[in-house]
Amino acid sequence: MKPFLIGIAGPSGAGKSIFCRHFQKRHPNVSRLKFDDFFKDIEDVANIGESKDWDDPSSIKWTELLQAVSDLKDGKHAIVPNYSRMDDRMIGEKCVLPAPIMLVDGFMTLINEELRGLLDLTVFFDLSDESQITRRRERQPWVTDHYLYNVMIPKAQENIMPSKQHADIVINAEPSIAEVHESCFTAIESALITNGKLELSTPYKITV
Repeated sequence: MKPFLIGIAGPSGAGKSIFCRHFQKRHPNVSRLKFDDFFKDIEDVANIGESKDWDDPSSIKWTELLQAVSDLKDGKHAIVPNYSRMDDRMIGEKCVLPAPIMLVDGFMTLINEELRGLLDLTVFFDLSDESQITRRRERQPWVTDHYLYNVMIPKAQENIMPSKQHADIVINAEPSIAEVHESCFTAIESALITNGKLELSTPYKITV
């Protein structure tokens, strides 16, 4: 079995992770590789002033990530880091099994040319700077202005937003979750049908 790999990218707050979880509930033959598992341990991440620079490409273990995606692309299992966001470090390893459809989910998914070459379909959730800040504050009330304005937004402008040009599908992530998911479900499922990876009889009920 050669999985069909879908890259899900976009800036912080765009709704990538919740979409992936809902897509997996909607389609039981879907598995997911999370970009967040490939962060470096906190002491190995550079600082910008008082903030850790989690938004720079150097914060990612690219060699391990590319190997995992390559293994899954070949229909093999992948041994990946088990990363704890509570501890900001790898706390062990875990096994990700291949599935007919694999989601590769992360804000920097489309910035790496080698990774893009392994993906069969690419999706970008587009969100304005203002909405990124608002949603990050809603999700993490303790986030500092220094991080938002000196790390997150500048790095998104430098690395994440330009990668939109590499997406097969660009989704406007500004509307409600239900509207965004309806647009994304329709676009991805249409592409899967075209590629023979999904039957026309698949139910199209939107559940959020």
